[in-house]
Amino acid sequence: MFFDPEITNVLRNALPWAESFFRIITDLGSETIYVVIVLTGFWAYKKKESMQVAFMLLASVLTSYWLKVAIANPRPPLSYRLPGIDTPNYSTPSGHALNSTAFFGGIAVKARRWWLTLAAALLSILIGVSRVYLGVHYLEDILLGWGVGIVILLAFVYAGPSVEQFLSEHKEEAPYIVLLLVGFVGLVICAYLLPLPPDDNFGLTGGLTMGMALGVLLEKKFIDFSVEPHDGQKWRLVVRVIVGLVLVIGAMLGLSSFLPSEDIWLRAVRYGLVALIGTVIWLFIFKKVNL
Repeated sequence: MFFDPEITNVLRNALPWAESFFRIITDLGSETIYVVIVLTGFWAYKKKESMQVAFMLLASVLTSYWLKVAIANPRPPLSYRLPGIDTPNYSTPSGHALNSTAFFGGIAVKARRWWLTLAAALLSILIGVSRVYLGVHYLEDILLGWGVGIVILLAFVYAGPSVEQFLSEHKEEAPYIVLLLVGFVGLVICAYLLPLPPDDNFGLTGGLTMGMALGVLLEKKFIDFSVEPHDGQKWRLVVRVIVGLVLVIGAMLGLSSFLPSEDIWLRAVRYGLVALIGTVIWLFIFKKVNL
């Protein structure tokens, strides 16, 4: 039943007016939105909590990627897909459903606001439904994505404090070195041992994993910026976020010509640089200019 693509037609017939709505909703589960939210929080709101949510997002992205590769379930037939919707990789589980559940749920847990919890749940549900409506996932993909996302979120909530305590008793560099290895080993596996189509490579995930691990470690050791401006002027936070996002998104898009996604290593370098710009380079600059 769940792998029946006709559920897409049932949903479209029930909501014939909702195509534009679900196109917008599905974009709220894209990596660009996550980058914007994480970096805005990191630069201008709560540094530690933002990175905790970012690393939980990395865990969900890594889990989603390797589950897709392991299950290797193809997408629904192209005849069900709405025009202009690009889906390069496998179908099961839905990365949009999994990542949005973990990410927005993590924000709600950290913020401890009932309305944010409600908004996170509603947004995760809508993002999941949008993937069926657009014809790029089966219902089972969405259910599995939600389920795995909830497991990751619960692990974050209940095991997180114990993990932090454990890490505080060991070398500070250890978890970041592990993440670097996770990213690098994944790249090697996908490049040489488990060759995948160019549009389904591990470059984005591996690059972000390695870039964030290295960037956060360097920031801790050499920059250690304070979110609050030294003079308390809030306009500095606004400038910090606007200019920073222009730099990061500009690099993400602008470097694509020189570091194309079709090459796994070049794609990894591109997204690694994006992560370093957001976690080290821009922080160094705005600390020097007192932003």
